Amino acid sequence: MESLKSSKVTAFLTTPVIVPSSSPVSEIIGIMKNNNLYEVFIQDGSKLGIVPMREVLKASDITNMKASSLMFSLLKVSPEDTVSKAAKLMNDYRLRTLPVASQRTIEGAVTAQSVCRALLGVKEFSDVQVNKLMKRNLVTVGKNDSLSKARNLMIENGIDQLPVLDSGKLCGIISSHHIVFLMFPKERLSRDMYFHERAGLADLKISSLMDTNPLVCNPDEKAQEVLKSMLDQGKTYAIVKLWDELQGIVTYRDFVGLLAEPETLEVPAYIVGLPKDPFEAHLAKVKFFREAQSLQKSFPKVEEIRAMIKAKSKSSEKRRYEVRVSIKAAGNVFTYSEEGWDLPTLFDGIQSKMKRLVTQKRDRRRRESIRKLPHT
Repeated sequence: MESLKSSKVTAFLTTPVIVPSSSPVSEIIGIMKNNNLYEVFIQDGSKLGIVPMREVLKASDITNMKASSLMFSLLKVSPEDTVSKAAKLMNDYRLRTLPVASQRTIEGAVTAQSVCRALLGVKEFSDVQVNKLMKRNLVTVGKNDSLSKARNLMIENGIDQLPVLDSGKLCGIISSHHIVFLMFPKERLSRDMYFHERAGLADLKISSLMDTNPLVCNPDEKAQEVLKSMLDQGKTYAIVKLWDELQGIVTYRDFVGLLAEPETLEVPAYIVGLPKDPFEAHLAKVKFFREAQSLQKSFPKVEEIRAMIKAKSKSSEKRRYEVRVSIKAAGNVFTYSEEGWDLPTLFDGIQSKMKRLVTQKRDRRRRESIRKLPHT
């Protein structure tokens, strides 16, 4: 793992796709569709930017809007930078492709796919089960919901995939590229697709566009095999399911995150009592610091975040843990704890409890603001 993390990004270079900043969004969609891309780059003088599909999804007028209106500046990586640094930027910005540039010129790109293919050969990764990496608390939609609802959920939650349910059971998946490519210029569409564009997303059901053959795996499958299936089948996700019950979803971001540099936080964050198993310890740290960073952004009054891991008992090859996370904020201390056999899963449980802190604080501020409004 360390060898891959310290490798130079030049070992993973691919040809970048660069577009003029004046390109209409409709043209960007066409380029993404024809090249199976989720991001394109813009080189405008000394400015380097990126247009991700997630921003295109927000576009309201693809004919008149220019690429520059969706572009945001991006910290580039240089040819001398490591995979670990690139992985952190991909993870932080939620991107699948990064430009590799020197002297203000894009020389290539490093992709999540190329990094993940190298991850397949990492020995420490071979025995990890996919349930150690997956995200729980899925956002889902029903097959009879509108495409407009799916689009709004993707934008609100910053995600690209939504499992589709029929009577509570998985029947497909809808991805951001399904919706974005539906916006493709009408002269390039078939007659049926032109009707879809005119009808509008609010008038179309998800069942008309969803992929009815999603990639599915079991929680105890090897993450290495799941990642291989994703790469071989050209999927950006795998839905984790046990019988008919959805357990979670794993995406490239979850795999790339394993290679990312440690998070840097503005407030002190500590984790003690990590297990001897290096991979399980690494997963615990990744989840803890990712959520600590998210909490810090959402609730700036956080002063310290501390996690304590305690081994409770052992059964055969498994060990039971207690995880206690304390958050010092605004003169108060909030404490959350979980017990169980799977350490990364415990941090997922605490993550949900931590998010409730942010939600409660926001609701309280909203109520206080309403009370302060002048009465008429």
